[in-house]
Amino acid sequence: MTTSLAPEALHPSLWRASELARATTRCVDTGHTSLAAQLPGGGWPVGTLIDLLVPQHCIGEMRLLGPALSSAASPGGALVEPPHPPQILALAALRVPASQATWIRSGLTADALWSTEQVLRSGTFGAVLFWQTHA
Repeated sequence: MTTSLAPEALHPSLWRASELARATTRCVDTGHTSLAAQLPGGGWPVGTLIDLLVPQHCIGEMRLLGPALSSAASPGGALVEPPHPPQILALAALRVPASQATWIRSGLTADALWSTEQVLRSGTFGAVLFWQTHA
């Protein structure tokens, strides 16, 4: 007699490919109803890595993440290696106070990775956006 354990009984992050993933953590509203309907938990999961794969930078990733950034803006957000300098008016349009955003530019991939690690370890930012050019 064989017994089958549910994948989530082994670990909460496991799920069957025939099922949609379920969020086990708190989520932040995406601000986009159709996107939220597709994401487990109905939003961006808090405390996890979210990798946006875009064909090129600056084609709307800030607008996509804007609602989540504005809700996380009170503790601040770090922008590491953005392809262009942050624009105060663009941040204001996203309801992200420029005084709450920290721009980190290093020029070297190793320094950018180290900076991102330090920002994440500090725990002082509500969100960290990192534009990585090398895998």
